[in-house]
Amino acid sequence: MTTSIYDDEQIRIEVNIQENVHEDMLKDSKMRKLTVITDDIDSISRRTGTTEQLVVVKKSSSTPLTRQSSPIPRDLWTNKIEFLLSVIGYVVDLGNVWRFPYTCYENGGGAFLIPYMIFLCILGIPMLYLELFLGQFYHCGNITLWGRIAPSMKGIGIASFLIVTAVTLFYTTIIAHAVFYLFASFQRIMPWSLCSHSWNTRLCSERLRPDEINNPTFGDIHSNGSLPYINESKISSAEEYYNIYMLGIHRSTGLNDLGSIKIDLLLCLISIFILMYVCIFRGVKSTGKAVYITAILPYIVLIILLIQGLSLEGSLNGITYFLKPTFEKLKDLRVWYSAANQIFFTLGSGLSVLTTYGSYNISTNNCYYDALIAVIANFAASFLAGFVVFSALGHMSWRLNKNVATVVDQGSSLSFIAYPEILATFKYPTFFSIIFFLMVINLGLDSDFGGLEAMYTALSDEYVLLKRHRKFGMFIMCCVLIIACLPTVTHGGNYVVQYLDKFSTGPALMLVVMMEAIAASWVYGINNIVNDMRIHLGFEPNYFFRFTWKFFCPLIVTLLMIFSLISPDELMYGNYLYPSWSIAFGWCFNMALILPIPIVIIYVFIRHSDSEKSLRERIYFLFVPTITKQKLKQQVENGNAFIVPSSSSSPSPISHV
Repeated sequence: MTTSIYDDEQIRIEVNIQENVHEDMLKDSKMRKLTVITDDIDSISRRTGTTEQLVVVKKSSSTPLTRQSSPIPRDLWTNKIEFLLSVIGYVVDLGNVWRFPYTCYENGGGAFLIPYMIFLCILGIPMLYLELFLGQFYHCGNITLWGRIAPSMKGIGIASFLIVTAVTLFYTTIIAHAVFYLFASFQRIMPWSLCSHSWNTRLCSERLRPDEINNPTFGDIHSNGSLPYINESKISSAEEYYNIYMLGIHRSTGLNDLGSIKIDLLLCLISIFILMYVCIFRGVKSTGKAVYITAILPYIVLIILLIQGLSLEGSLNGITYFLKPTFEKLKDLRVWYSAANQIFFTLGSGLSVLTTYGSYNISTNNCYYDALIAVIANFAASFLAGFVVFSALGHMSWRLNKNVATVVDQGSSLSFIAYPEILATFKYPTFFSIIFFLMVINLGLDSDFGGLEAMYTALSDEYVLLKRHRKFGMFIMCCVLIIACLPTVTHGGNYVVQYLDKFSTGPALMLVVMMEAIAASWVYGINNIVNDMRIHLGFEPNYFFRFTWKFFCPLIVTLLMIFSLISPDELMYGNYLYPSWSIAFGWCFNMALILPIPIVIIYVFIRHSDSEKSLRERIYFLFVPTITKQKLKQQVENGNAFIVPSSSSSPSPISHV
């Protein structure tokens, strides 16, 4: 709570309540009657939002209320560096390595930077800033946080919990694939560079091996004795290793028949969960130590790979393809949608991780600079990865005498087929393969750390028993997630991974981000956010952030949601076209993730609103912050407060007492 004295008789008290206040302080004899003043007192009033009204108190002293002590002390980050590395590790993930470079290339190359930078400024930075501040202001998990902002907004936290859980299921499986490749890298010759294995087919081609010209695998020699170019029907040895040996996807016909569980992939998956459990079961104290490695190592590896990549023949052609601007593509709305989608994918707004990490900070931490540093780190990692990937693809196109555009597809094929195939041609393939897949694992682990922490913190702040028994509770949660991940490690598991990747975020995640902006700036009130930041950070957010939170973000996200619904992409994996029933079910699944938002609003309206009030008053009172209603109710019961109706005909709920 903070107090500001305007004259000898009247004191306006603006209380930022993060915990329930002591009952003794509410009964303080120094507290006198509270009266609500109207906007005609210009000298001491401020502009109020739709859910704000001012309170004036007569008081003989300005002693602030004290925060109620929590029965279980909340952990805090050991130092600022560990918190910042954790946030950077979360926002710099696998999407920076295999998604951003190809998305940039497909959508106009250098021209793609224009919509990307625009959405980074009006979506990425503001929402990152807002979520970090709300987390450290309320000191609680996402479900409890939005419930405190307003009772009807608690569904936002539940929806984000469901989304981050779905994302964790397929994301952890991708990391398990990298673990599989890491163990396979401890050989002098990479197994994915050969066609001599039992799993290889007659179409297998060792297309990048140095001795390929002397031993054309399964290739026909022309009658004139010349060697042909690789036939388009040929399949690279790296692709067969990925699809046939590691995934065993040839034993599945699709979602209708996933096949049996692959034991080796299951063991890799379990090893990832064991590693994550060891790193985070003690909370942010242990997570903060792990990120010294997981957040820094990827940058070191990317620099090593970039130096190696730039020394390859044809590398500059690949970088040119990566950055060459095609401004005509900016006329395509899909390019703008892809830029916004990339921001959501990499920065992770709406997944509750940022608010969770912020909740373990002190309330006066300058999260504005934390948000800027994290975004800059994300941007730098994306472009560093772009140079690394496309320098290697340029070399591959030179060796195969192909255009860079036809060398590889996006997504998992880039991380697990094309780039490993290039690594096998380096002078020291074992070394470079090991550090590459260590980097991929580290990129994934940082994001998974955040996902698990966000899930457990959200539950433990709602149920104190889980907070008291964190080690056991986290163990049970990891076991449940392993069971839920079982379909992703079957022979057809990659069909499930691509399916979850498509339908676990999309419009559902966008709606959560939009509701966060609306709940914070309209329900709680933009003026209250400004005041809270001034008190705790020592400065106010500029008008750009205020306007973005209140107008830009909800409007733009709404337009993006509409576009994604009216222009859905066809879902394919290789030559497999997902059946129509799965697409319909996928959209139902995506919409189900956000059902908690309307369900909670309806529940609060029926269960907790005053039936004696008019319908308009009951709806209006839904959006009063929970902690403020409790405070005001206690004051009224103690006879210390009474409400003076404002000049307007409709009641104005109080959101900042």
